[in-house]
Amino acid sequence: MADAVLMVTTKGYGKVVMPDAFKQQKRGGKGVLGYKVTDDSGPVAVTEHVVLGEGERVLITTAQGRAIMTPVDDISTRSRTAGGVKLIDVAVGDRVVSVII
Repeated sequence: MADAVLMVTTKGYGKVVMPDAFKQQKRGGKGVLGYKVTDDSGPVAVTEHVVLGEGERVLITTAQGRAIMTPVDDISTRSRTAGGVKLIDVAVGDRVVSVII
């Protein structure tokens, strides 16, 4: 069992990142890149704390009411600067609005 961060974009892409990939910032720090945002992936919509290896599932919903439930362990673990994998097909004009663990 390991703690991780799930990041999901408005266009349905996502990835799991281990928290030790983010260095601690001090006051006045500018932060670090957490997701490689592109026109295809869209901006990050949701970040959630997840626990790997416990069989948790994630429910992803869009503004037009489409939903999908998938195991967190099936989502690729990637580096913090990498793009994600397609988690849900999002129609033109639709976007991911919520993620529930």
